[in-house]
Amino acid sequence: MVRTLKSALVAAACCAVATPLLVTLPAAAKLPVPKRAGIGLTQYAAALQGEPEGFAAYVPQTSCDPQWRKGLQRFRDLVLATYPQTKDWGSMRDCTDDGISEHLDGRAWDWNANAKDPAQFKAATDLINWLLADNAYWARRLGIMYIGYNHRIWGAYRASEGWRPLSPSDPHTDHVHFSFSWQGAFGKTSFFDGTAAAQDYGPCRPFRGEPAVLYSRTRANSRPCSNPPGLSRTSGKPGKLLWRGSRGSEVRTVQSALGVSASGYFDSATMHAVASFQRSKNLPVTGAVDTVTRTRMVSEGILKR
Repeated sequence: MVRTLKSALVAAACCAVATPLLVTLPAAAKLPVPKRAGIGLTQYAAALQGEPEGFAAYVPQTSCDPQWRKGLQRFRDLVLATYPQTKDWGSMRDCTDDGISEHLDGRAWDWNANAKDPAQFKAATDLINWLLADNAYWARRLGIMYIGYNHRIWGAYRASEGWRPLSPSDPHTDHVHFSFSWQGAFGKTSFFDGTAAAQDYGPCRPFRGEPAVLYSRTRANSRPCSNPPGLSRTSGKPGKLLWRGSRGSEVRTVQSALGVSASGYFDSATMHAVASFQRSKNLPVTGAVDTVTRTRMVSEGILKR
């Protein structure tokens, strides 16, 4: 989302303002159709075999790896082609943004559909109603984890509760936020390839309070991450975390040591250079200068204590 989901994920105890419910639009409303030659929605639905995926579990962001993943790109392109009166508000955010957000690991997209604009509101309710009809049939096929819009949030992991209040501090009236499961973000669900995907729990933290490793999904993680261990004494004392979006002289020092343009801004090139350094030293590949990486860089004279 444009701002953090930290407070939005928790339903408010009450709402001071009355908010409009999503309305059910006529069946003739235009619906998104996968870009497959000669196949419309009805034929495409009939071509899918078996039951859709189950409801996506809540798997919060733990890694710092903002990027446009395949599933998000395909969903975005489909939505924008269907509703040209709306806009793309992007996916990626710097990891220095506060709170937990799937924008930071490449699993979230913001769709500019303003609830105060009648045409855009109709487009948003049209798409959302389509996604959530028939026990959230298409949301499950796509691997959507939750949707936030117009003072409300729907979560696949709490689907039986329906729409719940969003925090009044971030009501999402000017855009729809979509967060995806890992399988949905990678485009590995039945919507894209016809095969129902098992739940993927994504990357795990190597140490408590540290970023999770970068996730390439060469093999899906079918088990929830366990509680990570704390750092040992030899791992070093926690220092300032440097990751996507960090700025300053330490970032510039790391960039110079790793052969990256020393801009002082921790960008994608810096993340990949740090990841390469971590691989070469057999460290957890988080792409961030976390505690164990900082300790190693200090021991090699790259950073000061």
